[in-house]
Amino acid sequence: MKRLSFQYTISIVFEWPVADHAFLLRCLPPSLPGQRILDVCLSLFPCVPYALQRDAFGNLIELGRICAPHDSFTYGVTGSALMDGTPTEPEPLFPVYRFPSAYTRPDCALSEFGRSLPLTGSPAEMSLQLAQAVHGLFTYTPGITGVKTTAARAFSLRQGVCQDYTHVFLALARLRGIPARYVSGLLTGEGSSHAWAEIYDGERWMGVDPTHCRPADDSYIRFNVGRDFDDCAMERGVFHGGASQSQSVASRVTEQ
Repeated sequence: MKRLSFQYTISIVFEWPVADHAFLLRCLPPSLPGQRILDVCLSLFPCVPYALQRDAFGNLIELGRICAPHDSFTYGVTGSALMDGTPTEPEPLFPVYRFPSAYTRPDCALSEFGRSLPLTGSPAEMSLQLAQAVHGLFTYTPGITGVKTTAARAFSLRQGVCQDYTHVFLALARLRGIPARYVSGLLTGEGSSHAWAEIYDGERWMGVDPTHCRPADDSYIRFNVGRDFDDCAMERGVFHGGASQSQSVASRVTEQ
């Protein structure tokens, strides 16, 4: 068991001022089996009120609106969490995690590759074999793919980032009958946000990180879960103004 402190900041800069900006954030980590949030604080700039709700996957969502013109939007989260990598309480399985989703639907090439893998053992053992297979396929290459890249496309490129590794892993796991879900959050250290997977072993969810080819242990803080990236995006927004935008992300997780 360990205590982690975390900081996460996203800054969005618009080409020119926009207004009537409605936003949906998923940037507050919830308490989950193996993860107890001790304290957390969300700051917004411009500073506006927001409503706190949960979505269909149990993720915390923050809803708000900035009516006045503004040329940037920043939100930051700080807090601490008590992590226990060995939860013992049974967890439920929702059937939706058994089936392909928009970003994880395999094409013929990915399906053929998945069926050719000689997986053996328990779901947990097979998931680590899958992670090794995906890790061996890819060259980690930022900028080649984007948030709309599917597992089939990433598989054909053999390049991408953590989101792509995870989408291909999910496609293969579900193809072989292993329920699996997408996870977004933070990993101990400095950088950006991270994505990995969780598989259902018959009683509870177990984290697997195909990007680093290892189990996701108590160094990982979970923010959101879902079928794929589309269910876990940290920020969504619509606004009046038609401006292009640029984004910067910074995160830091340290053990106390």
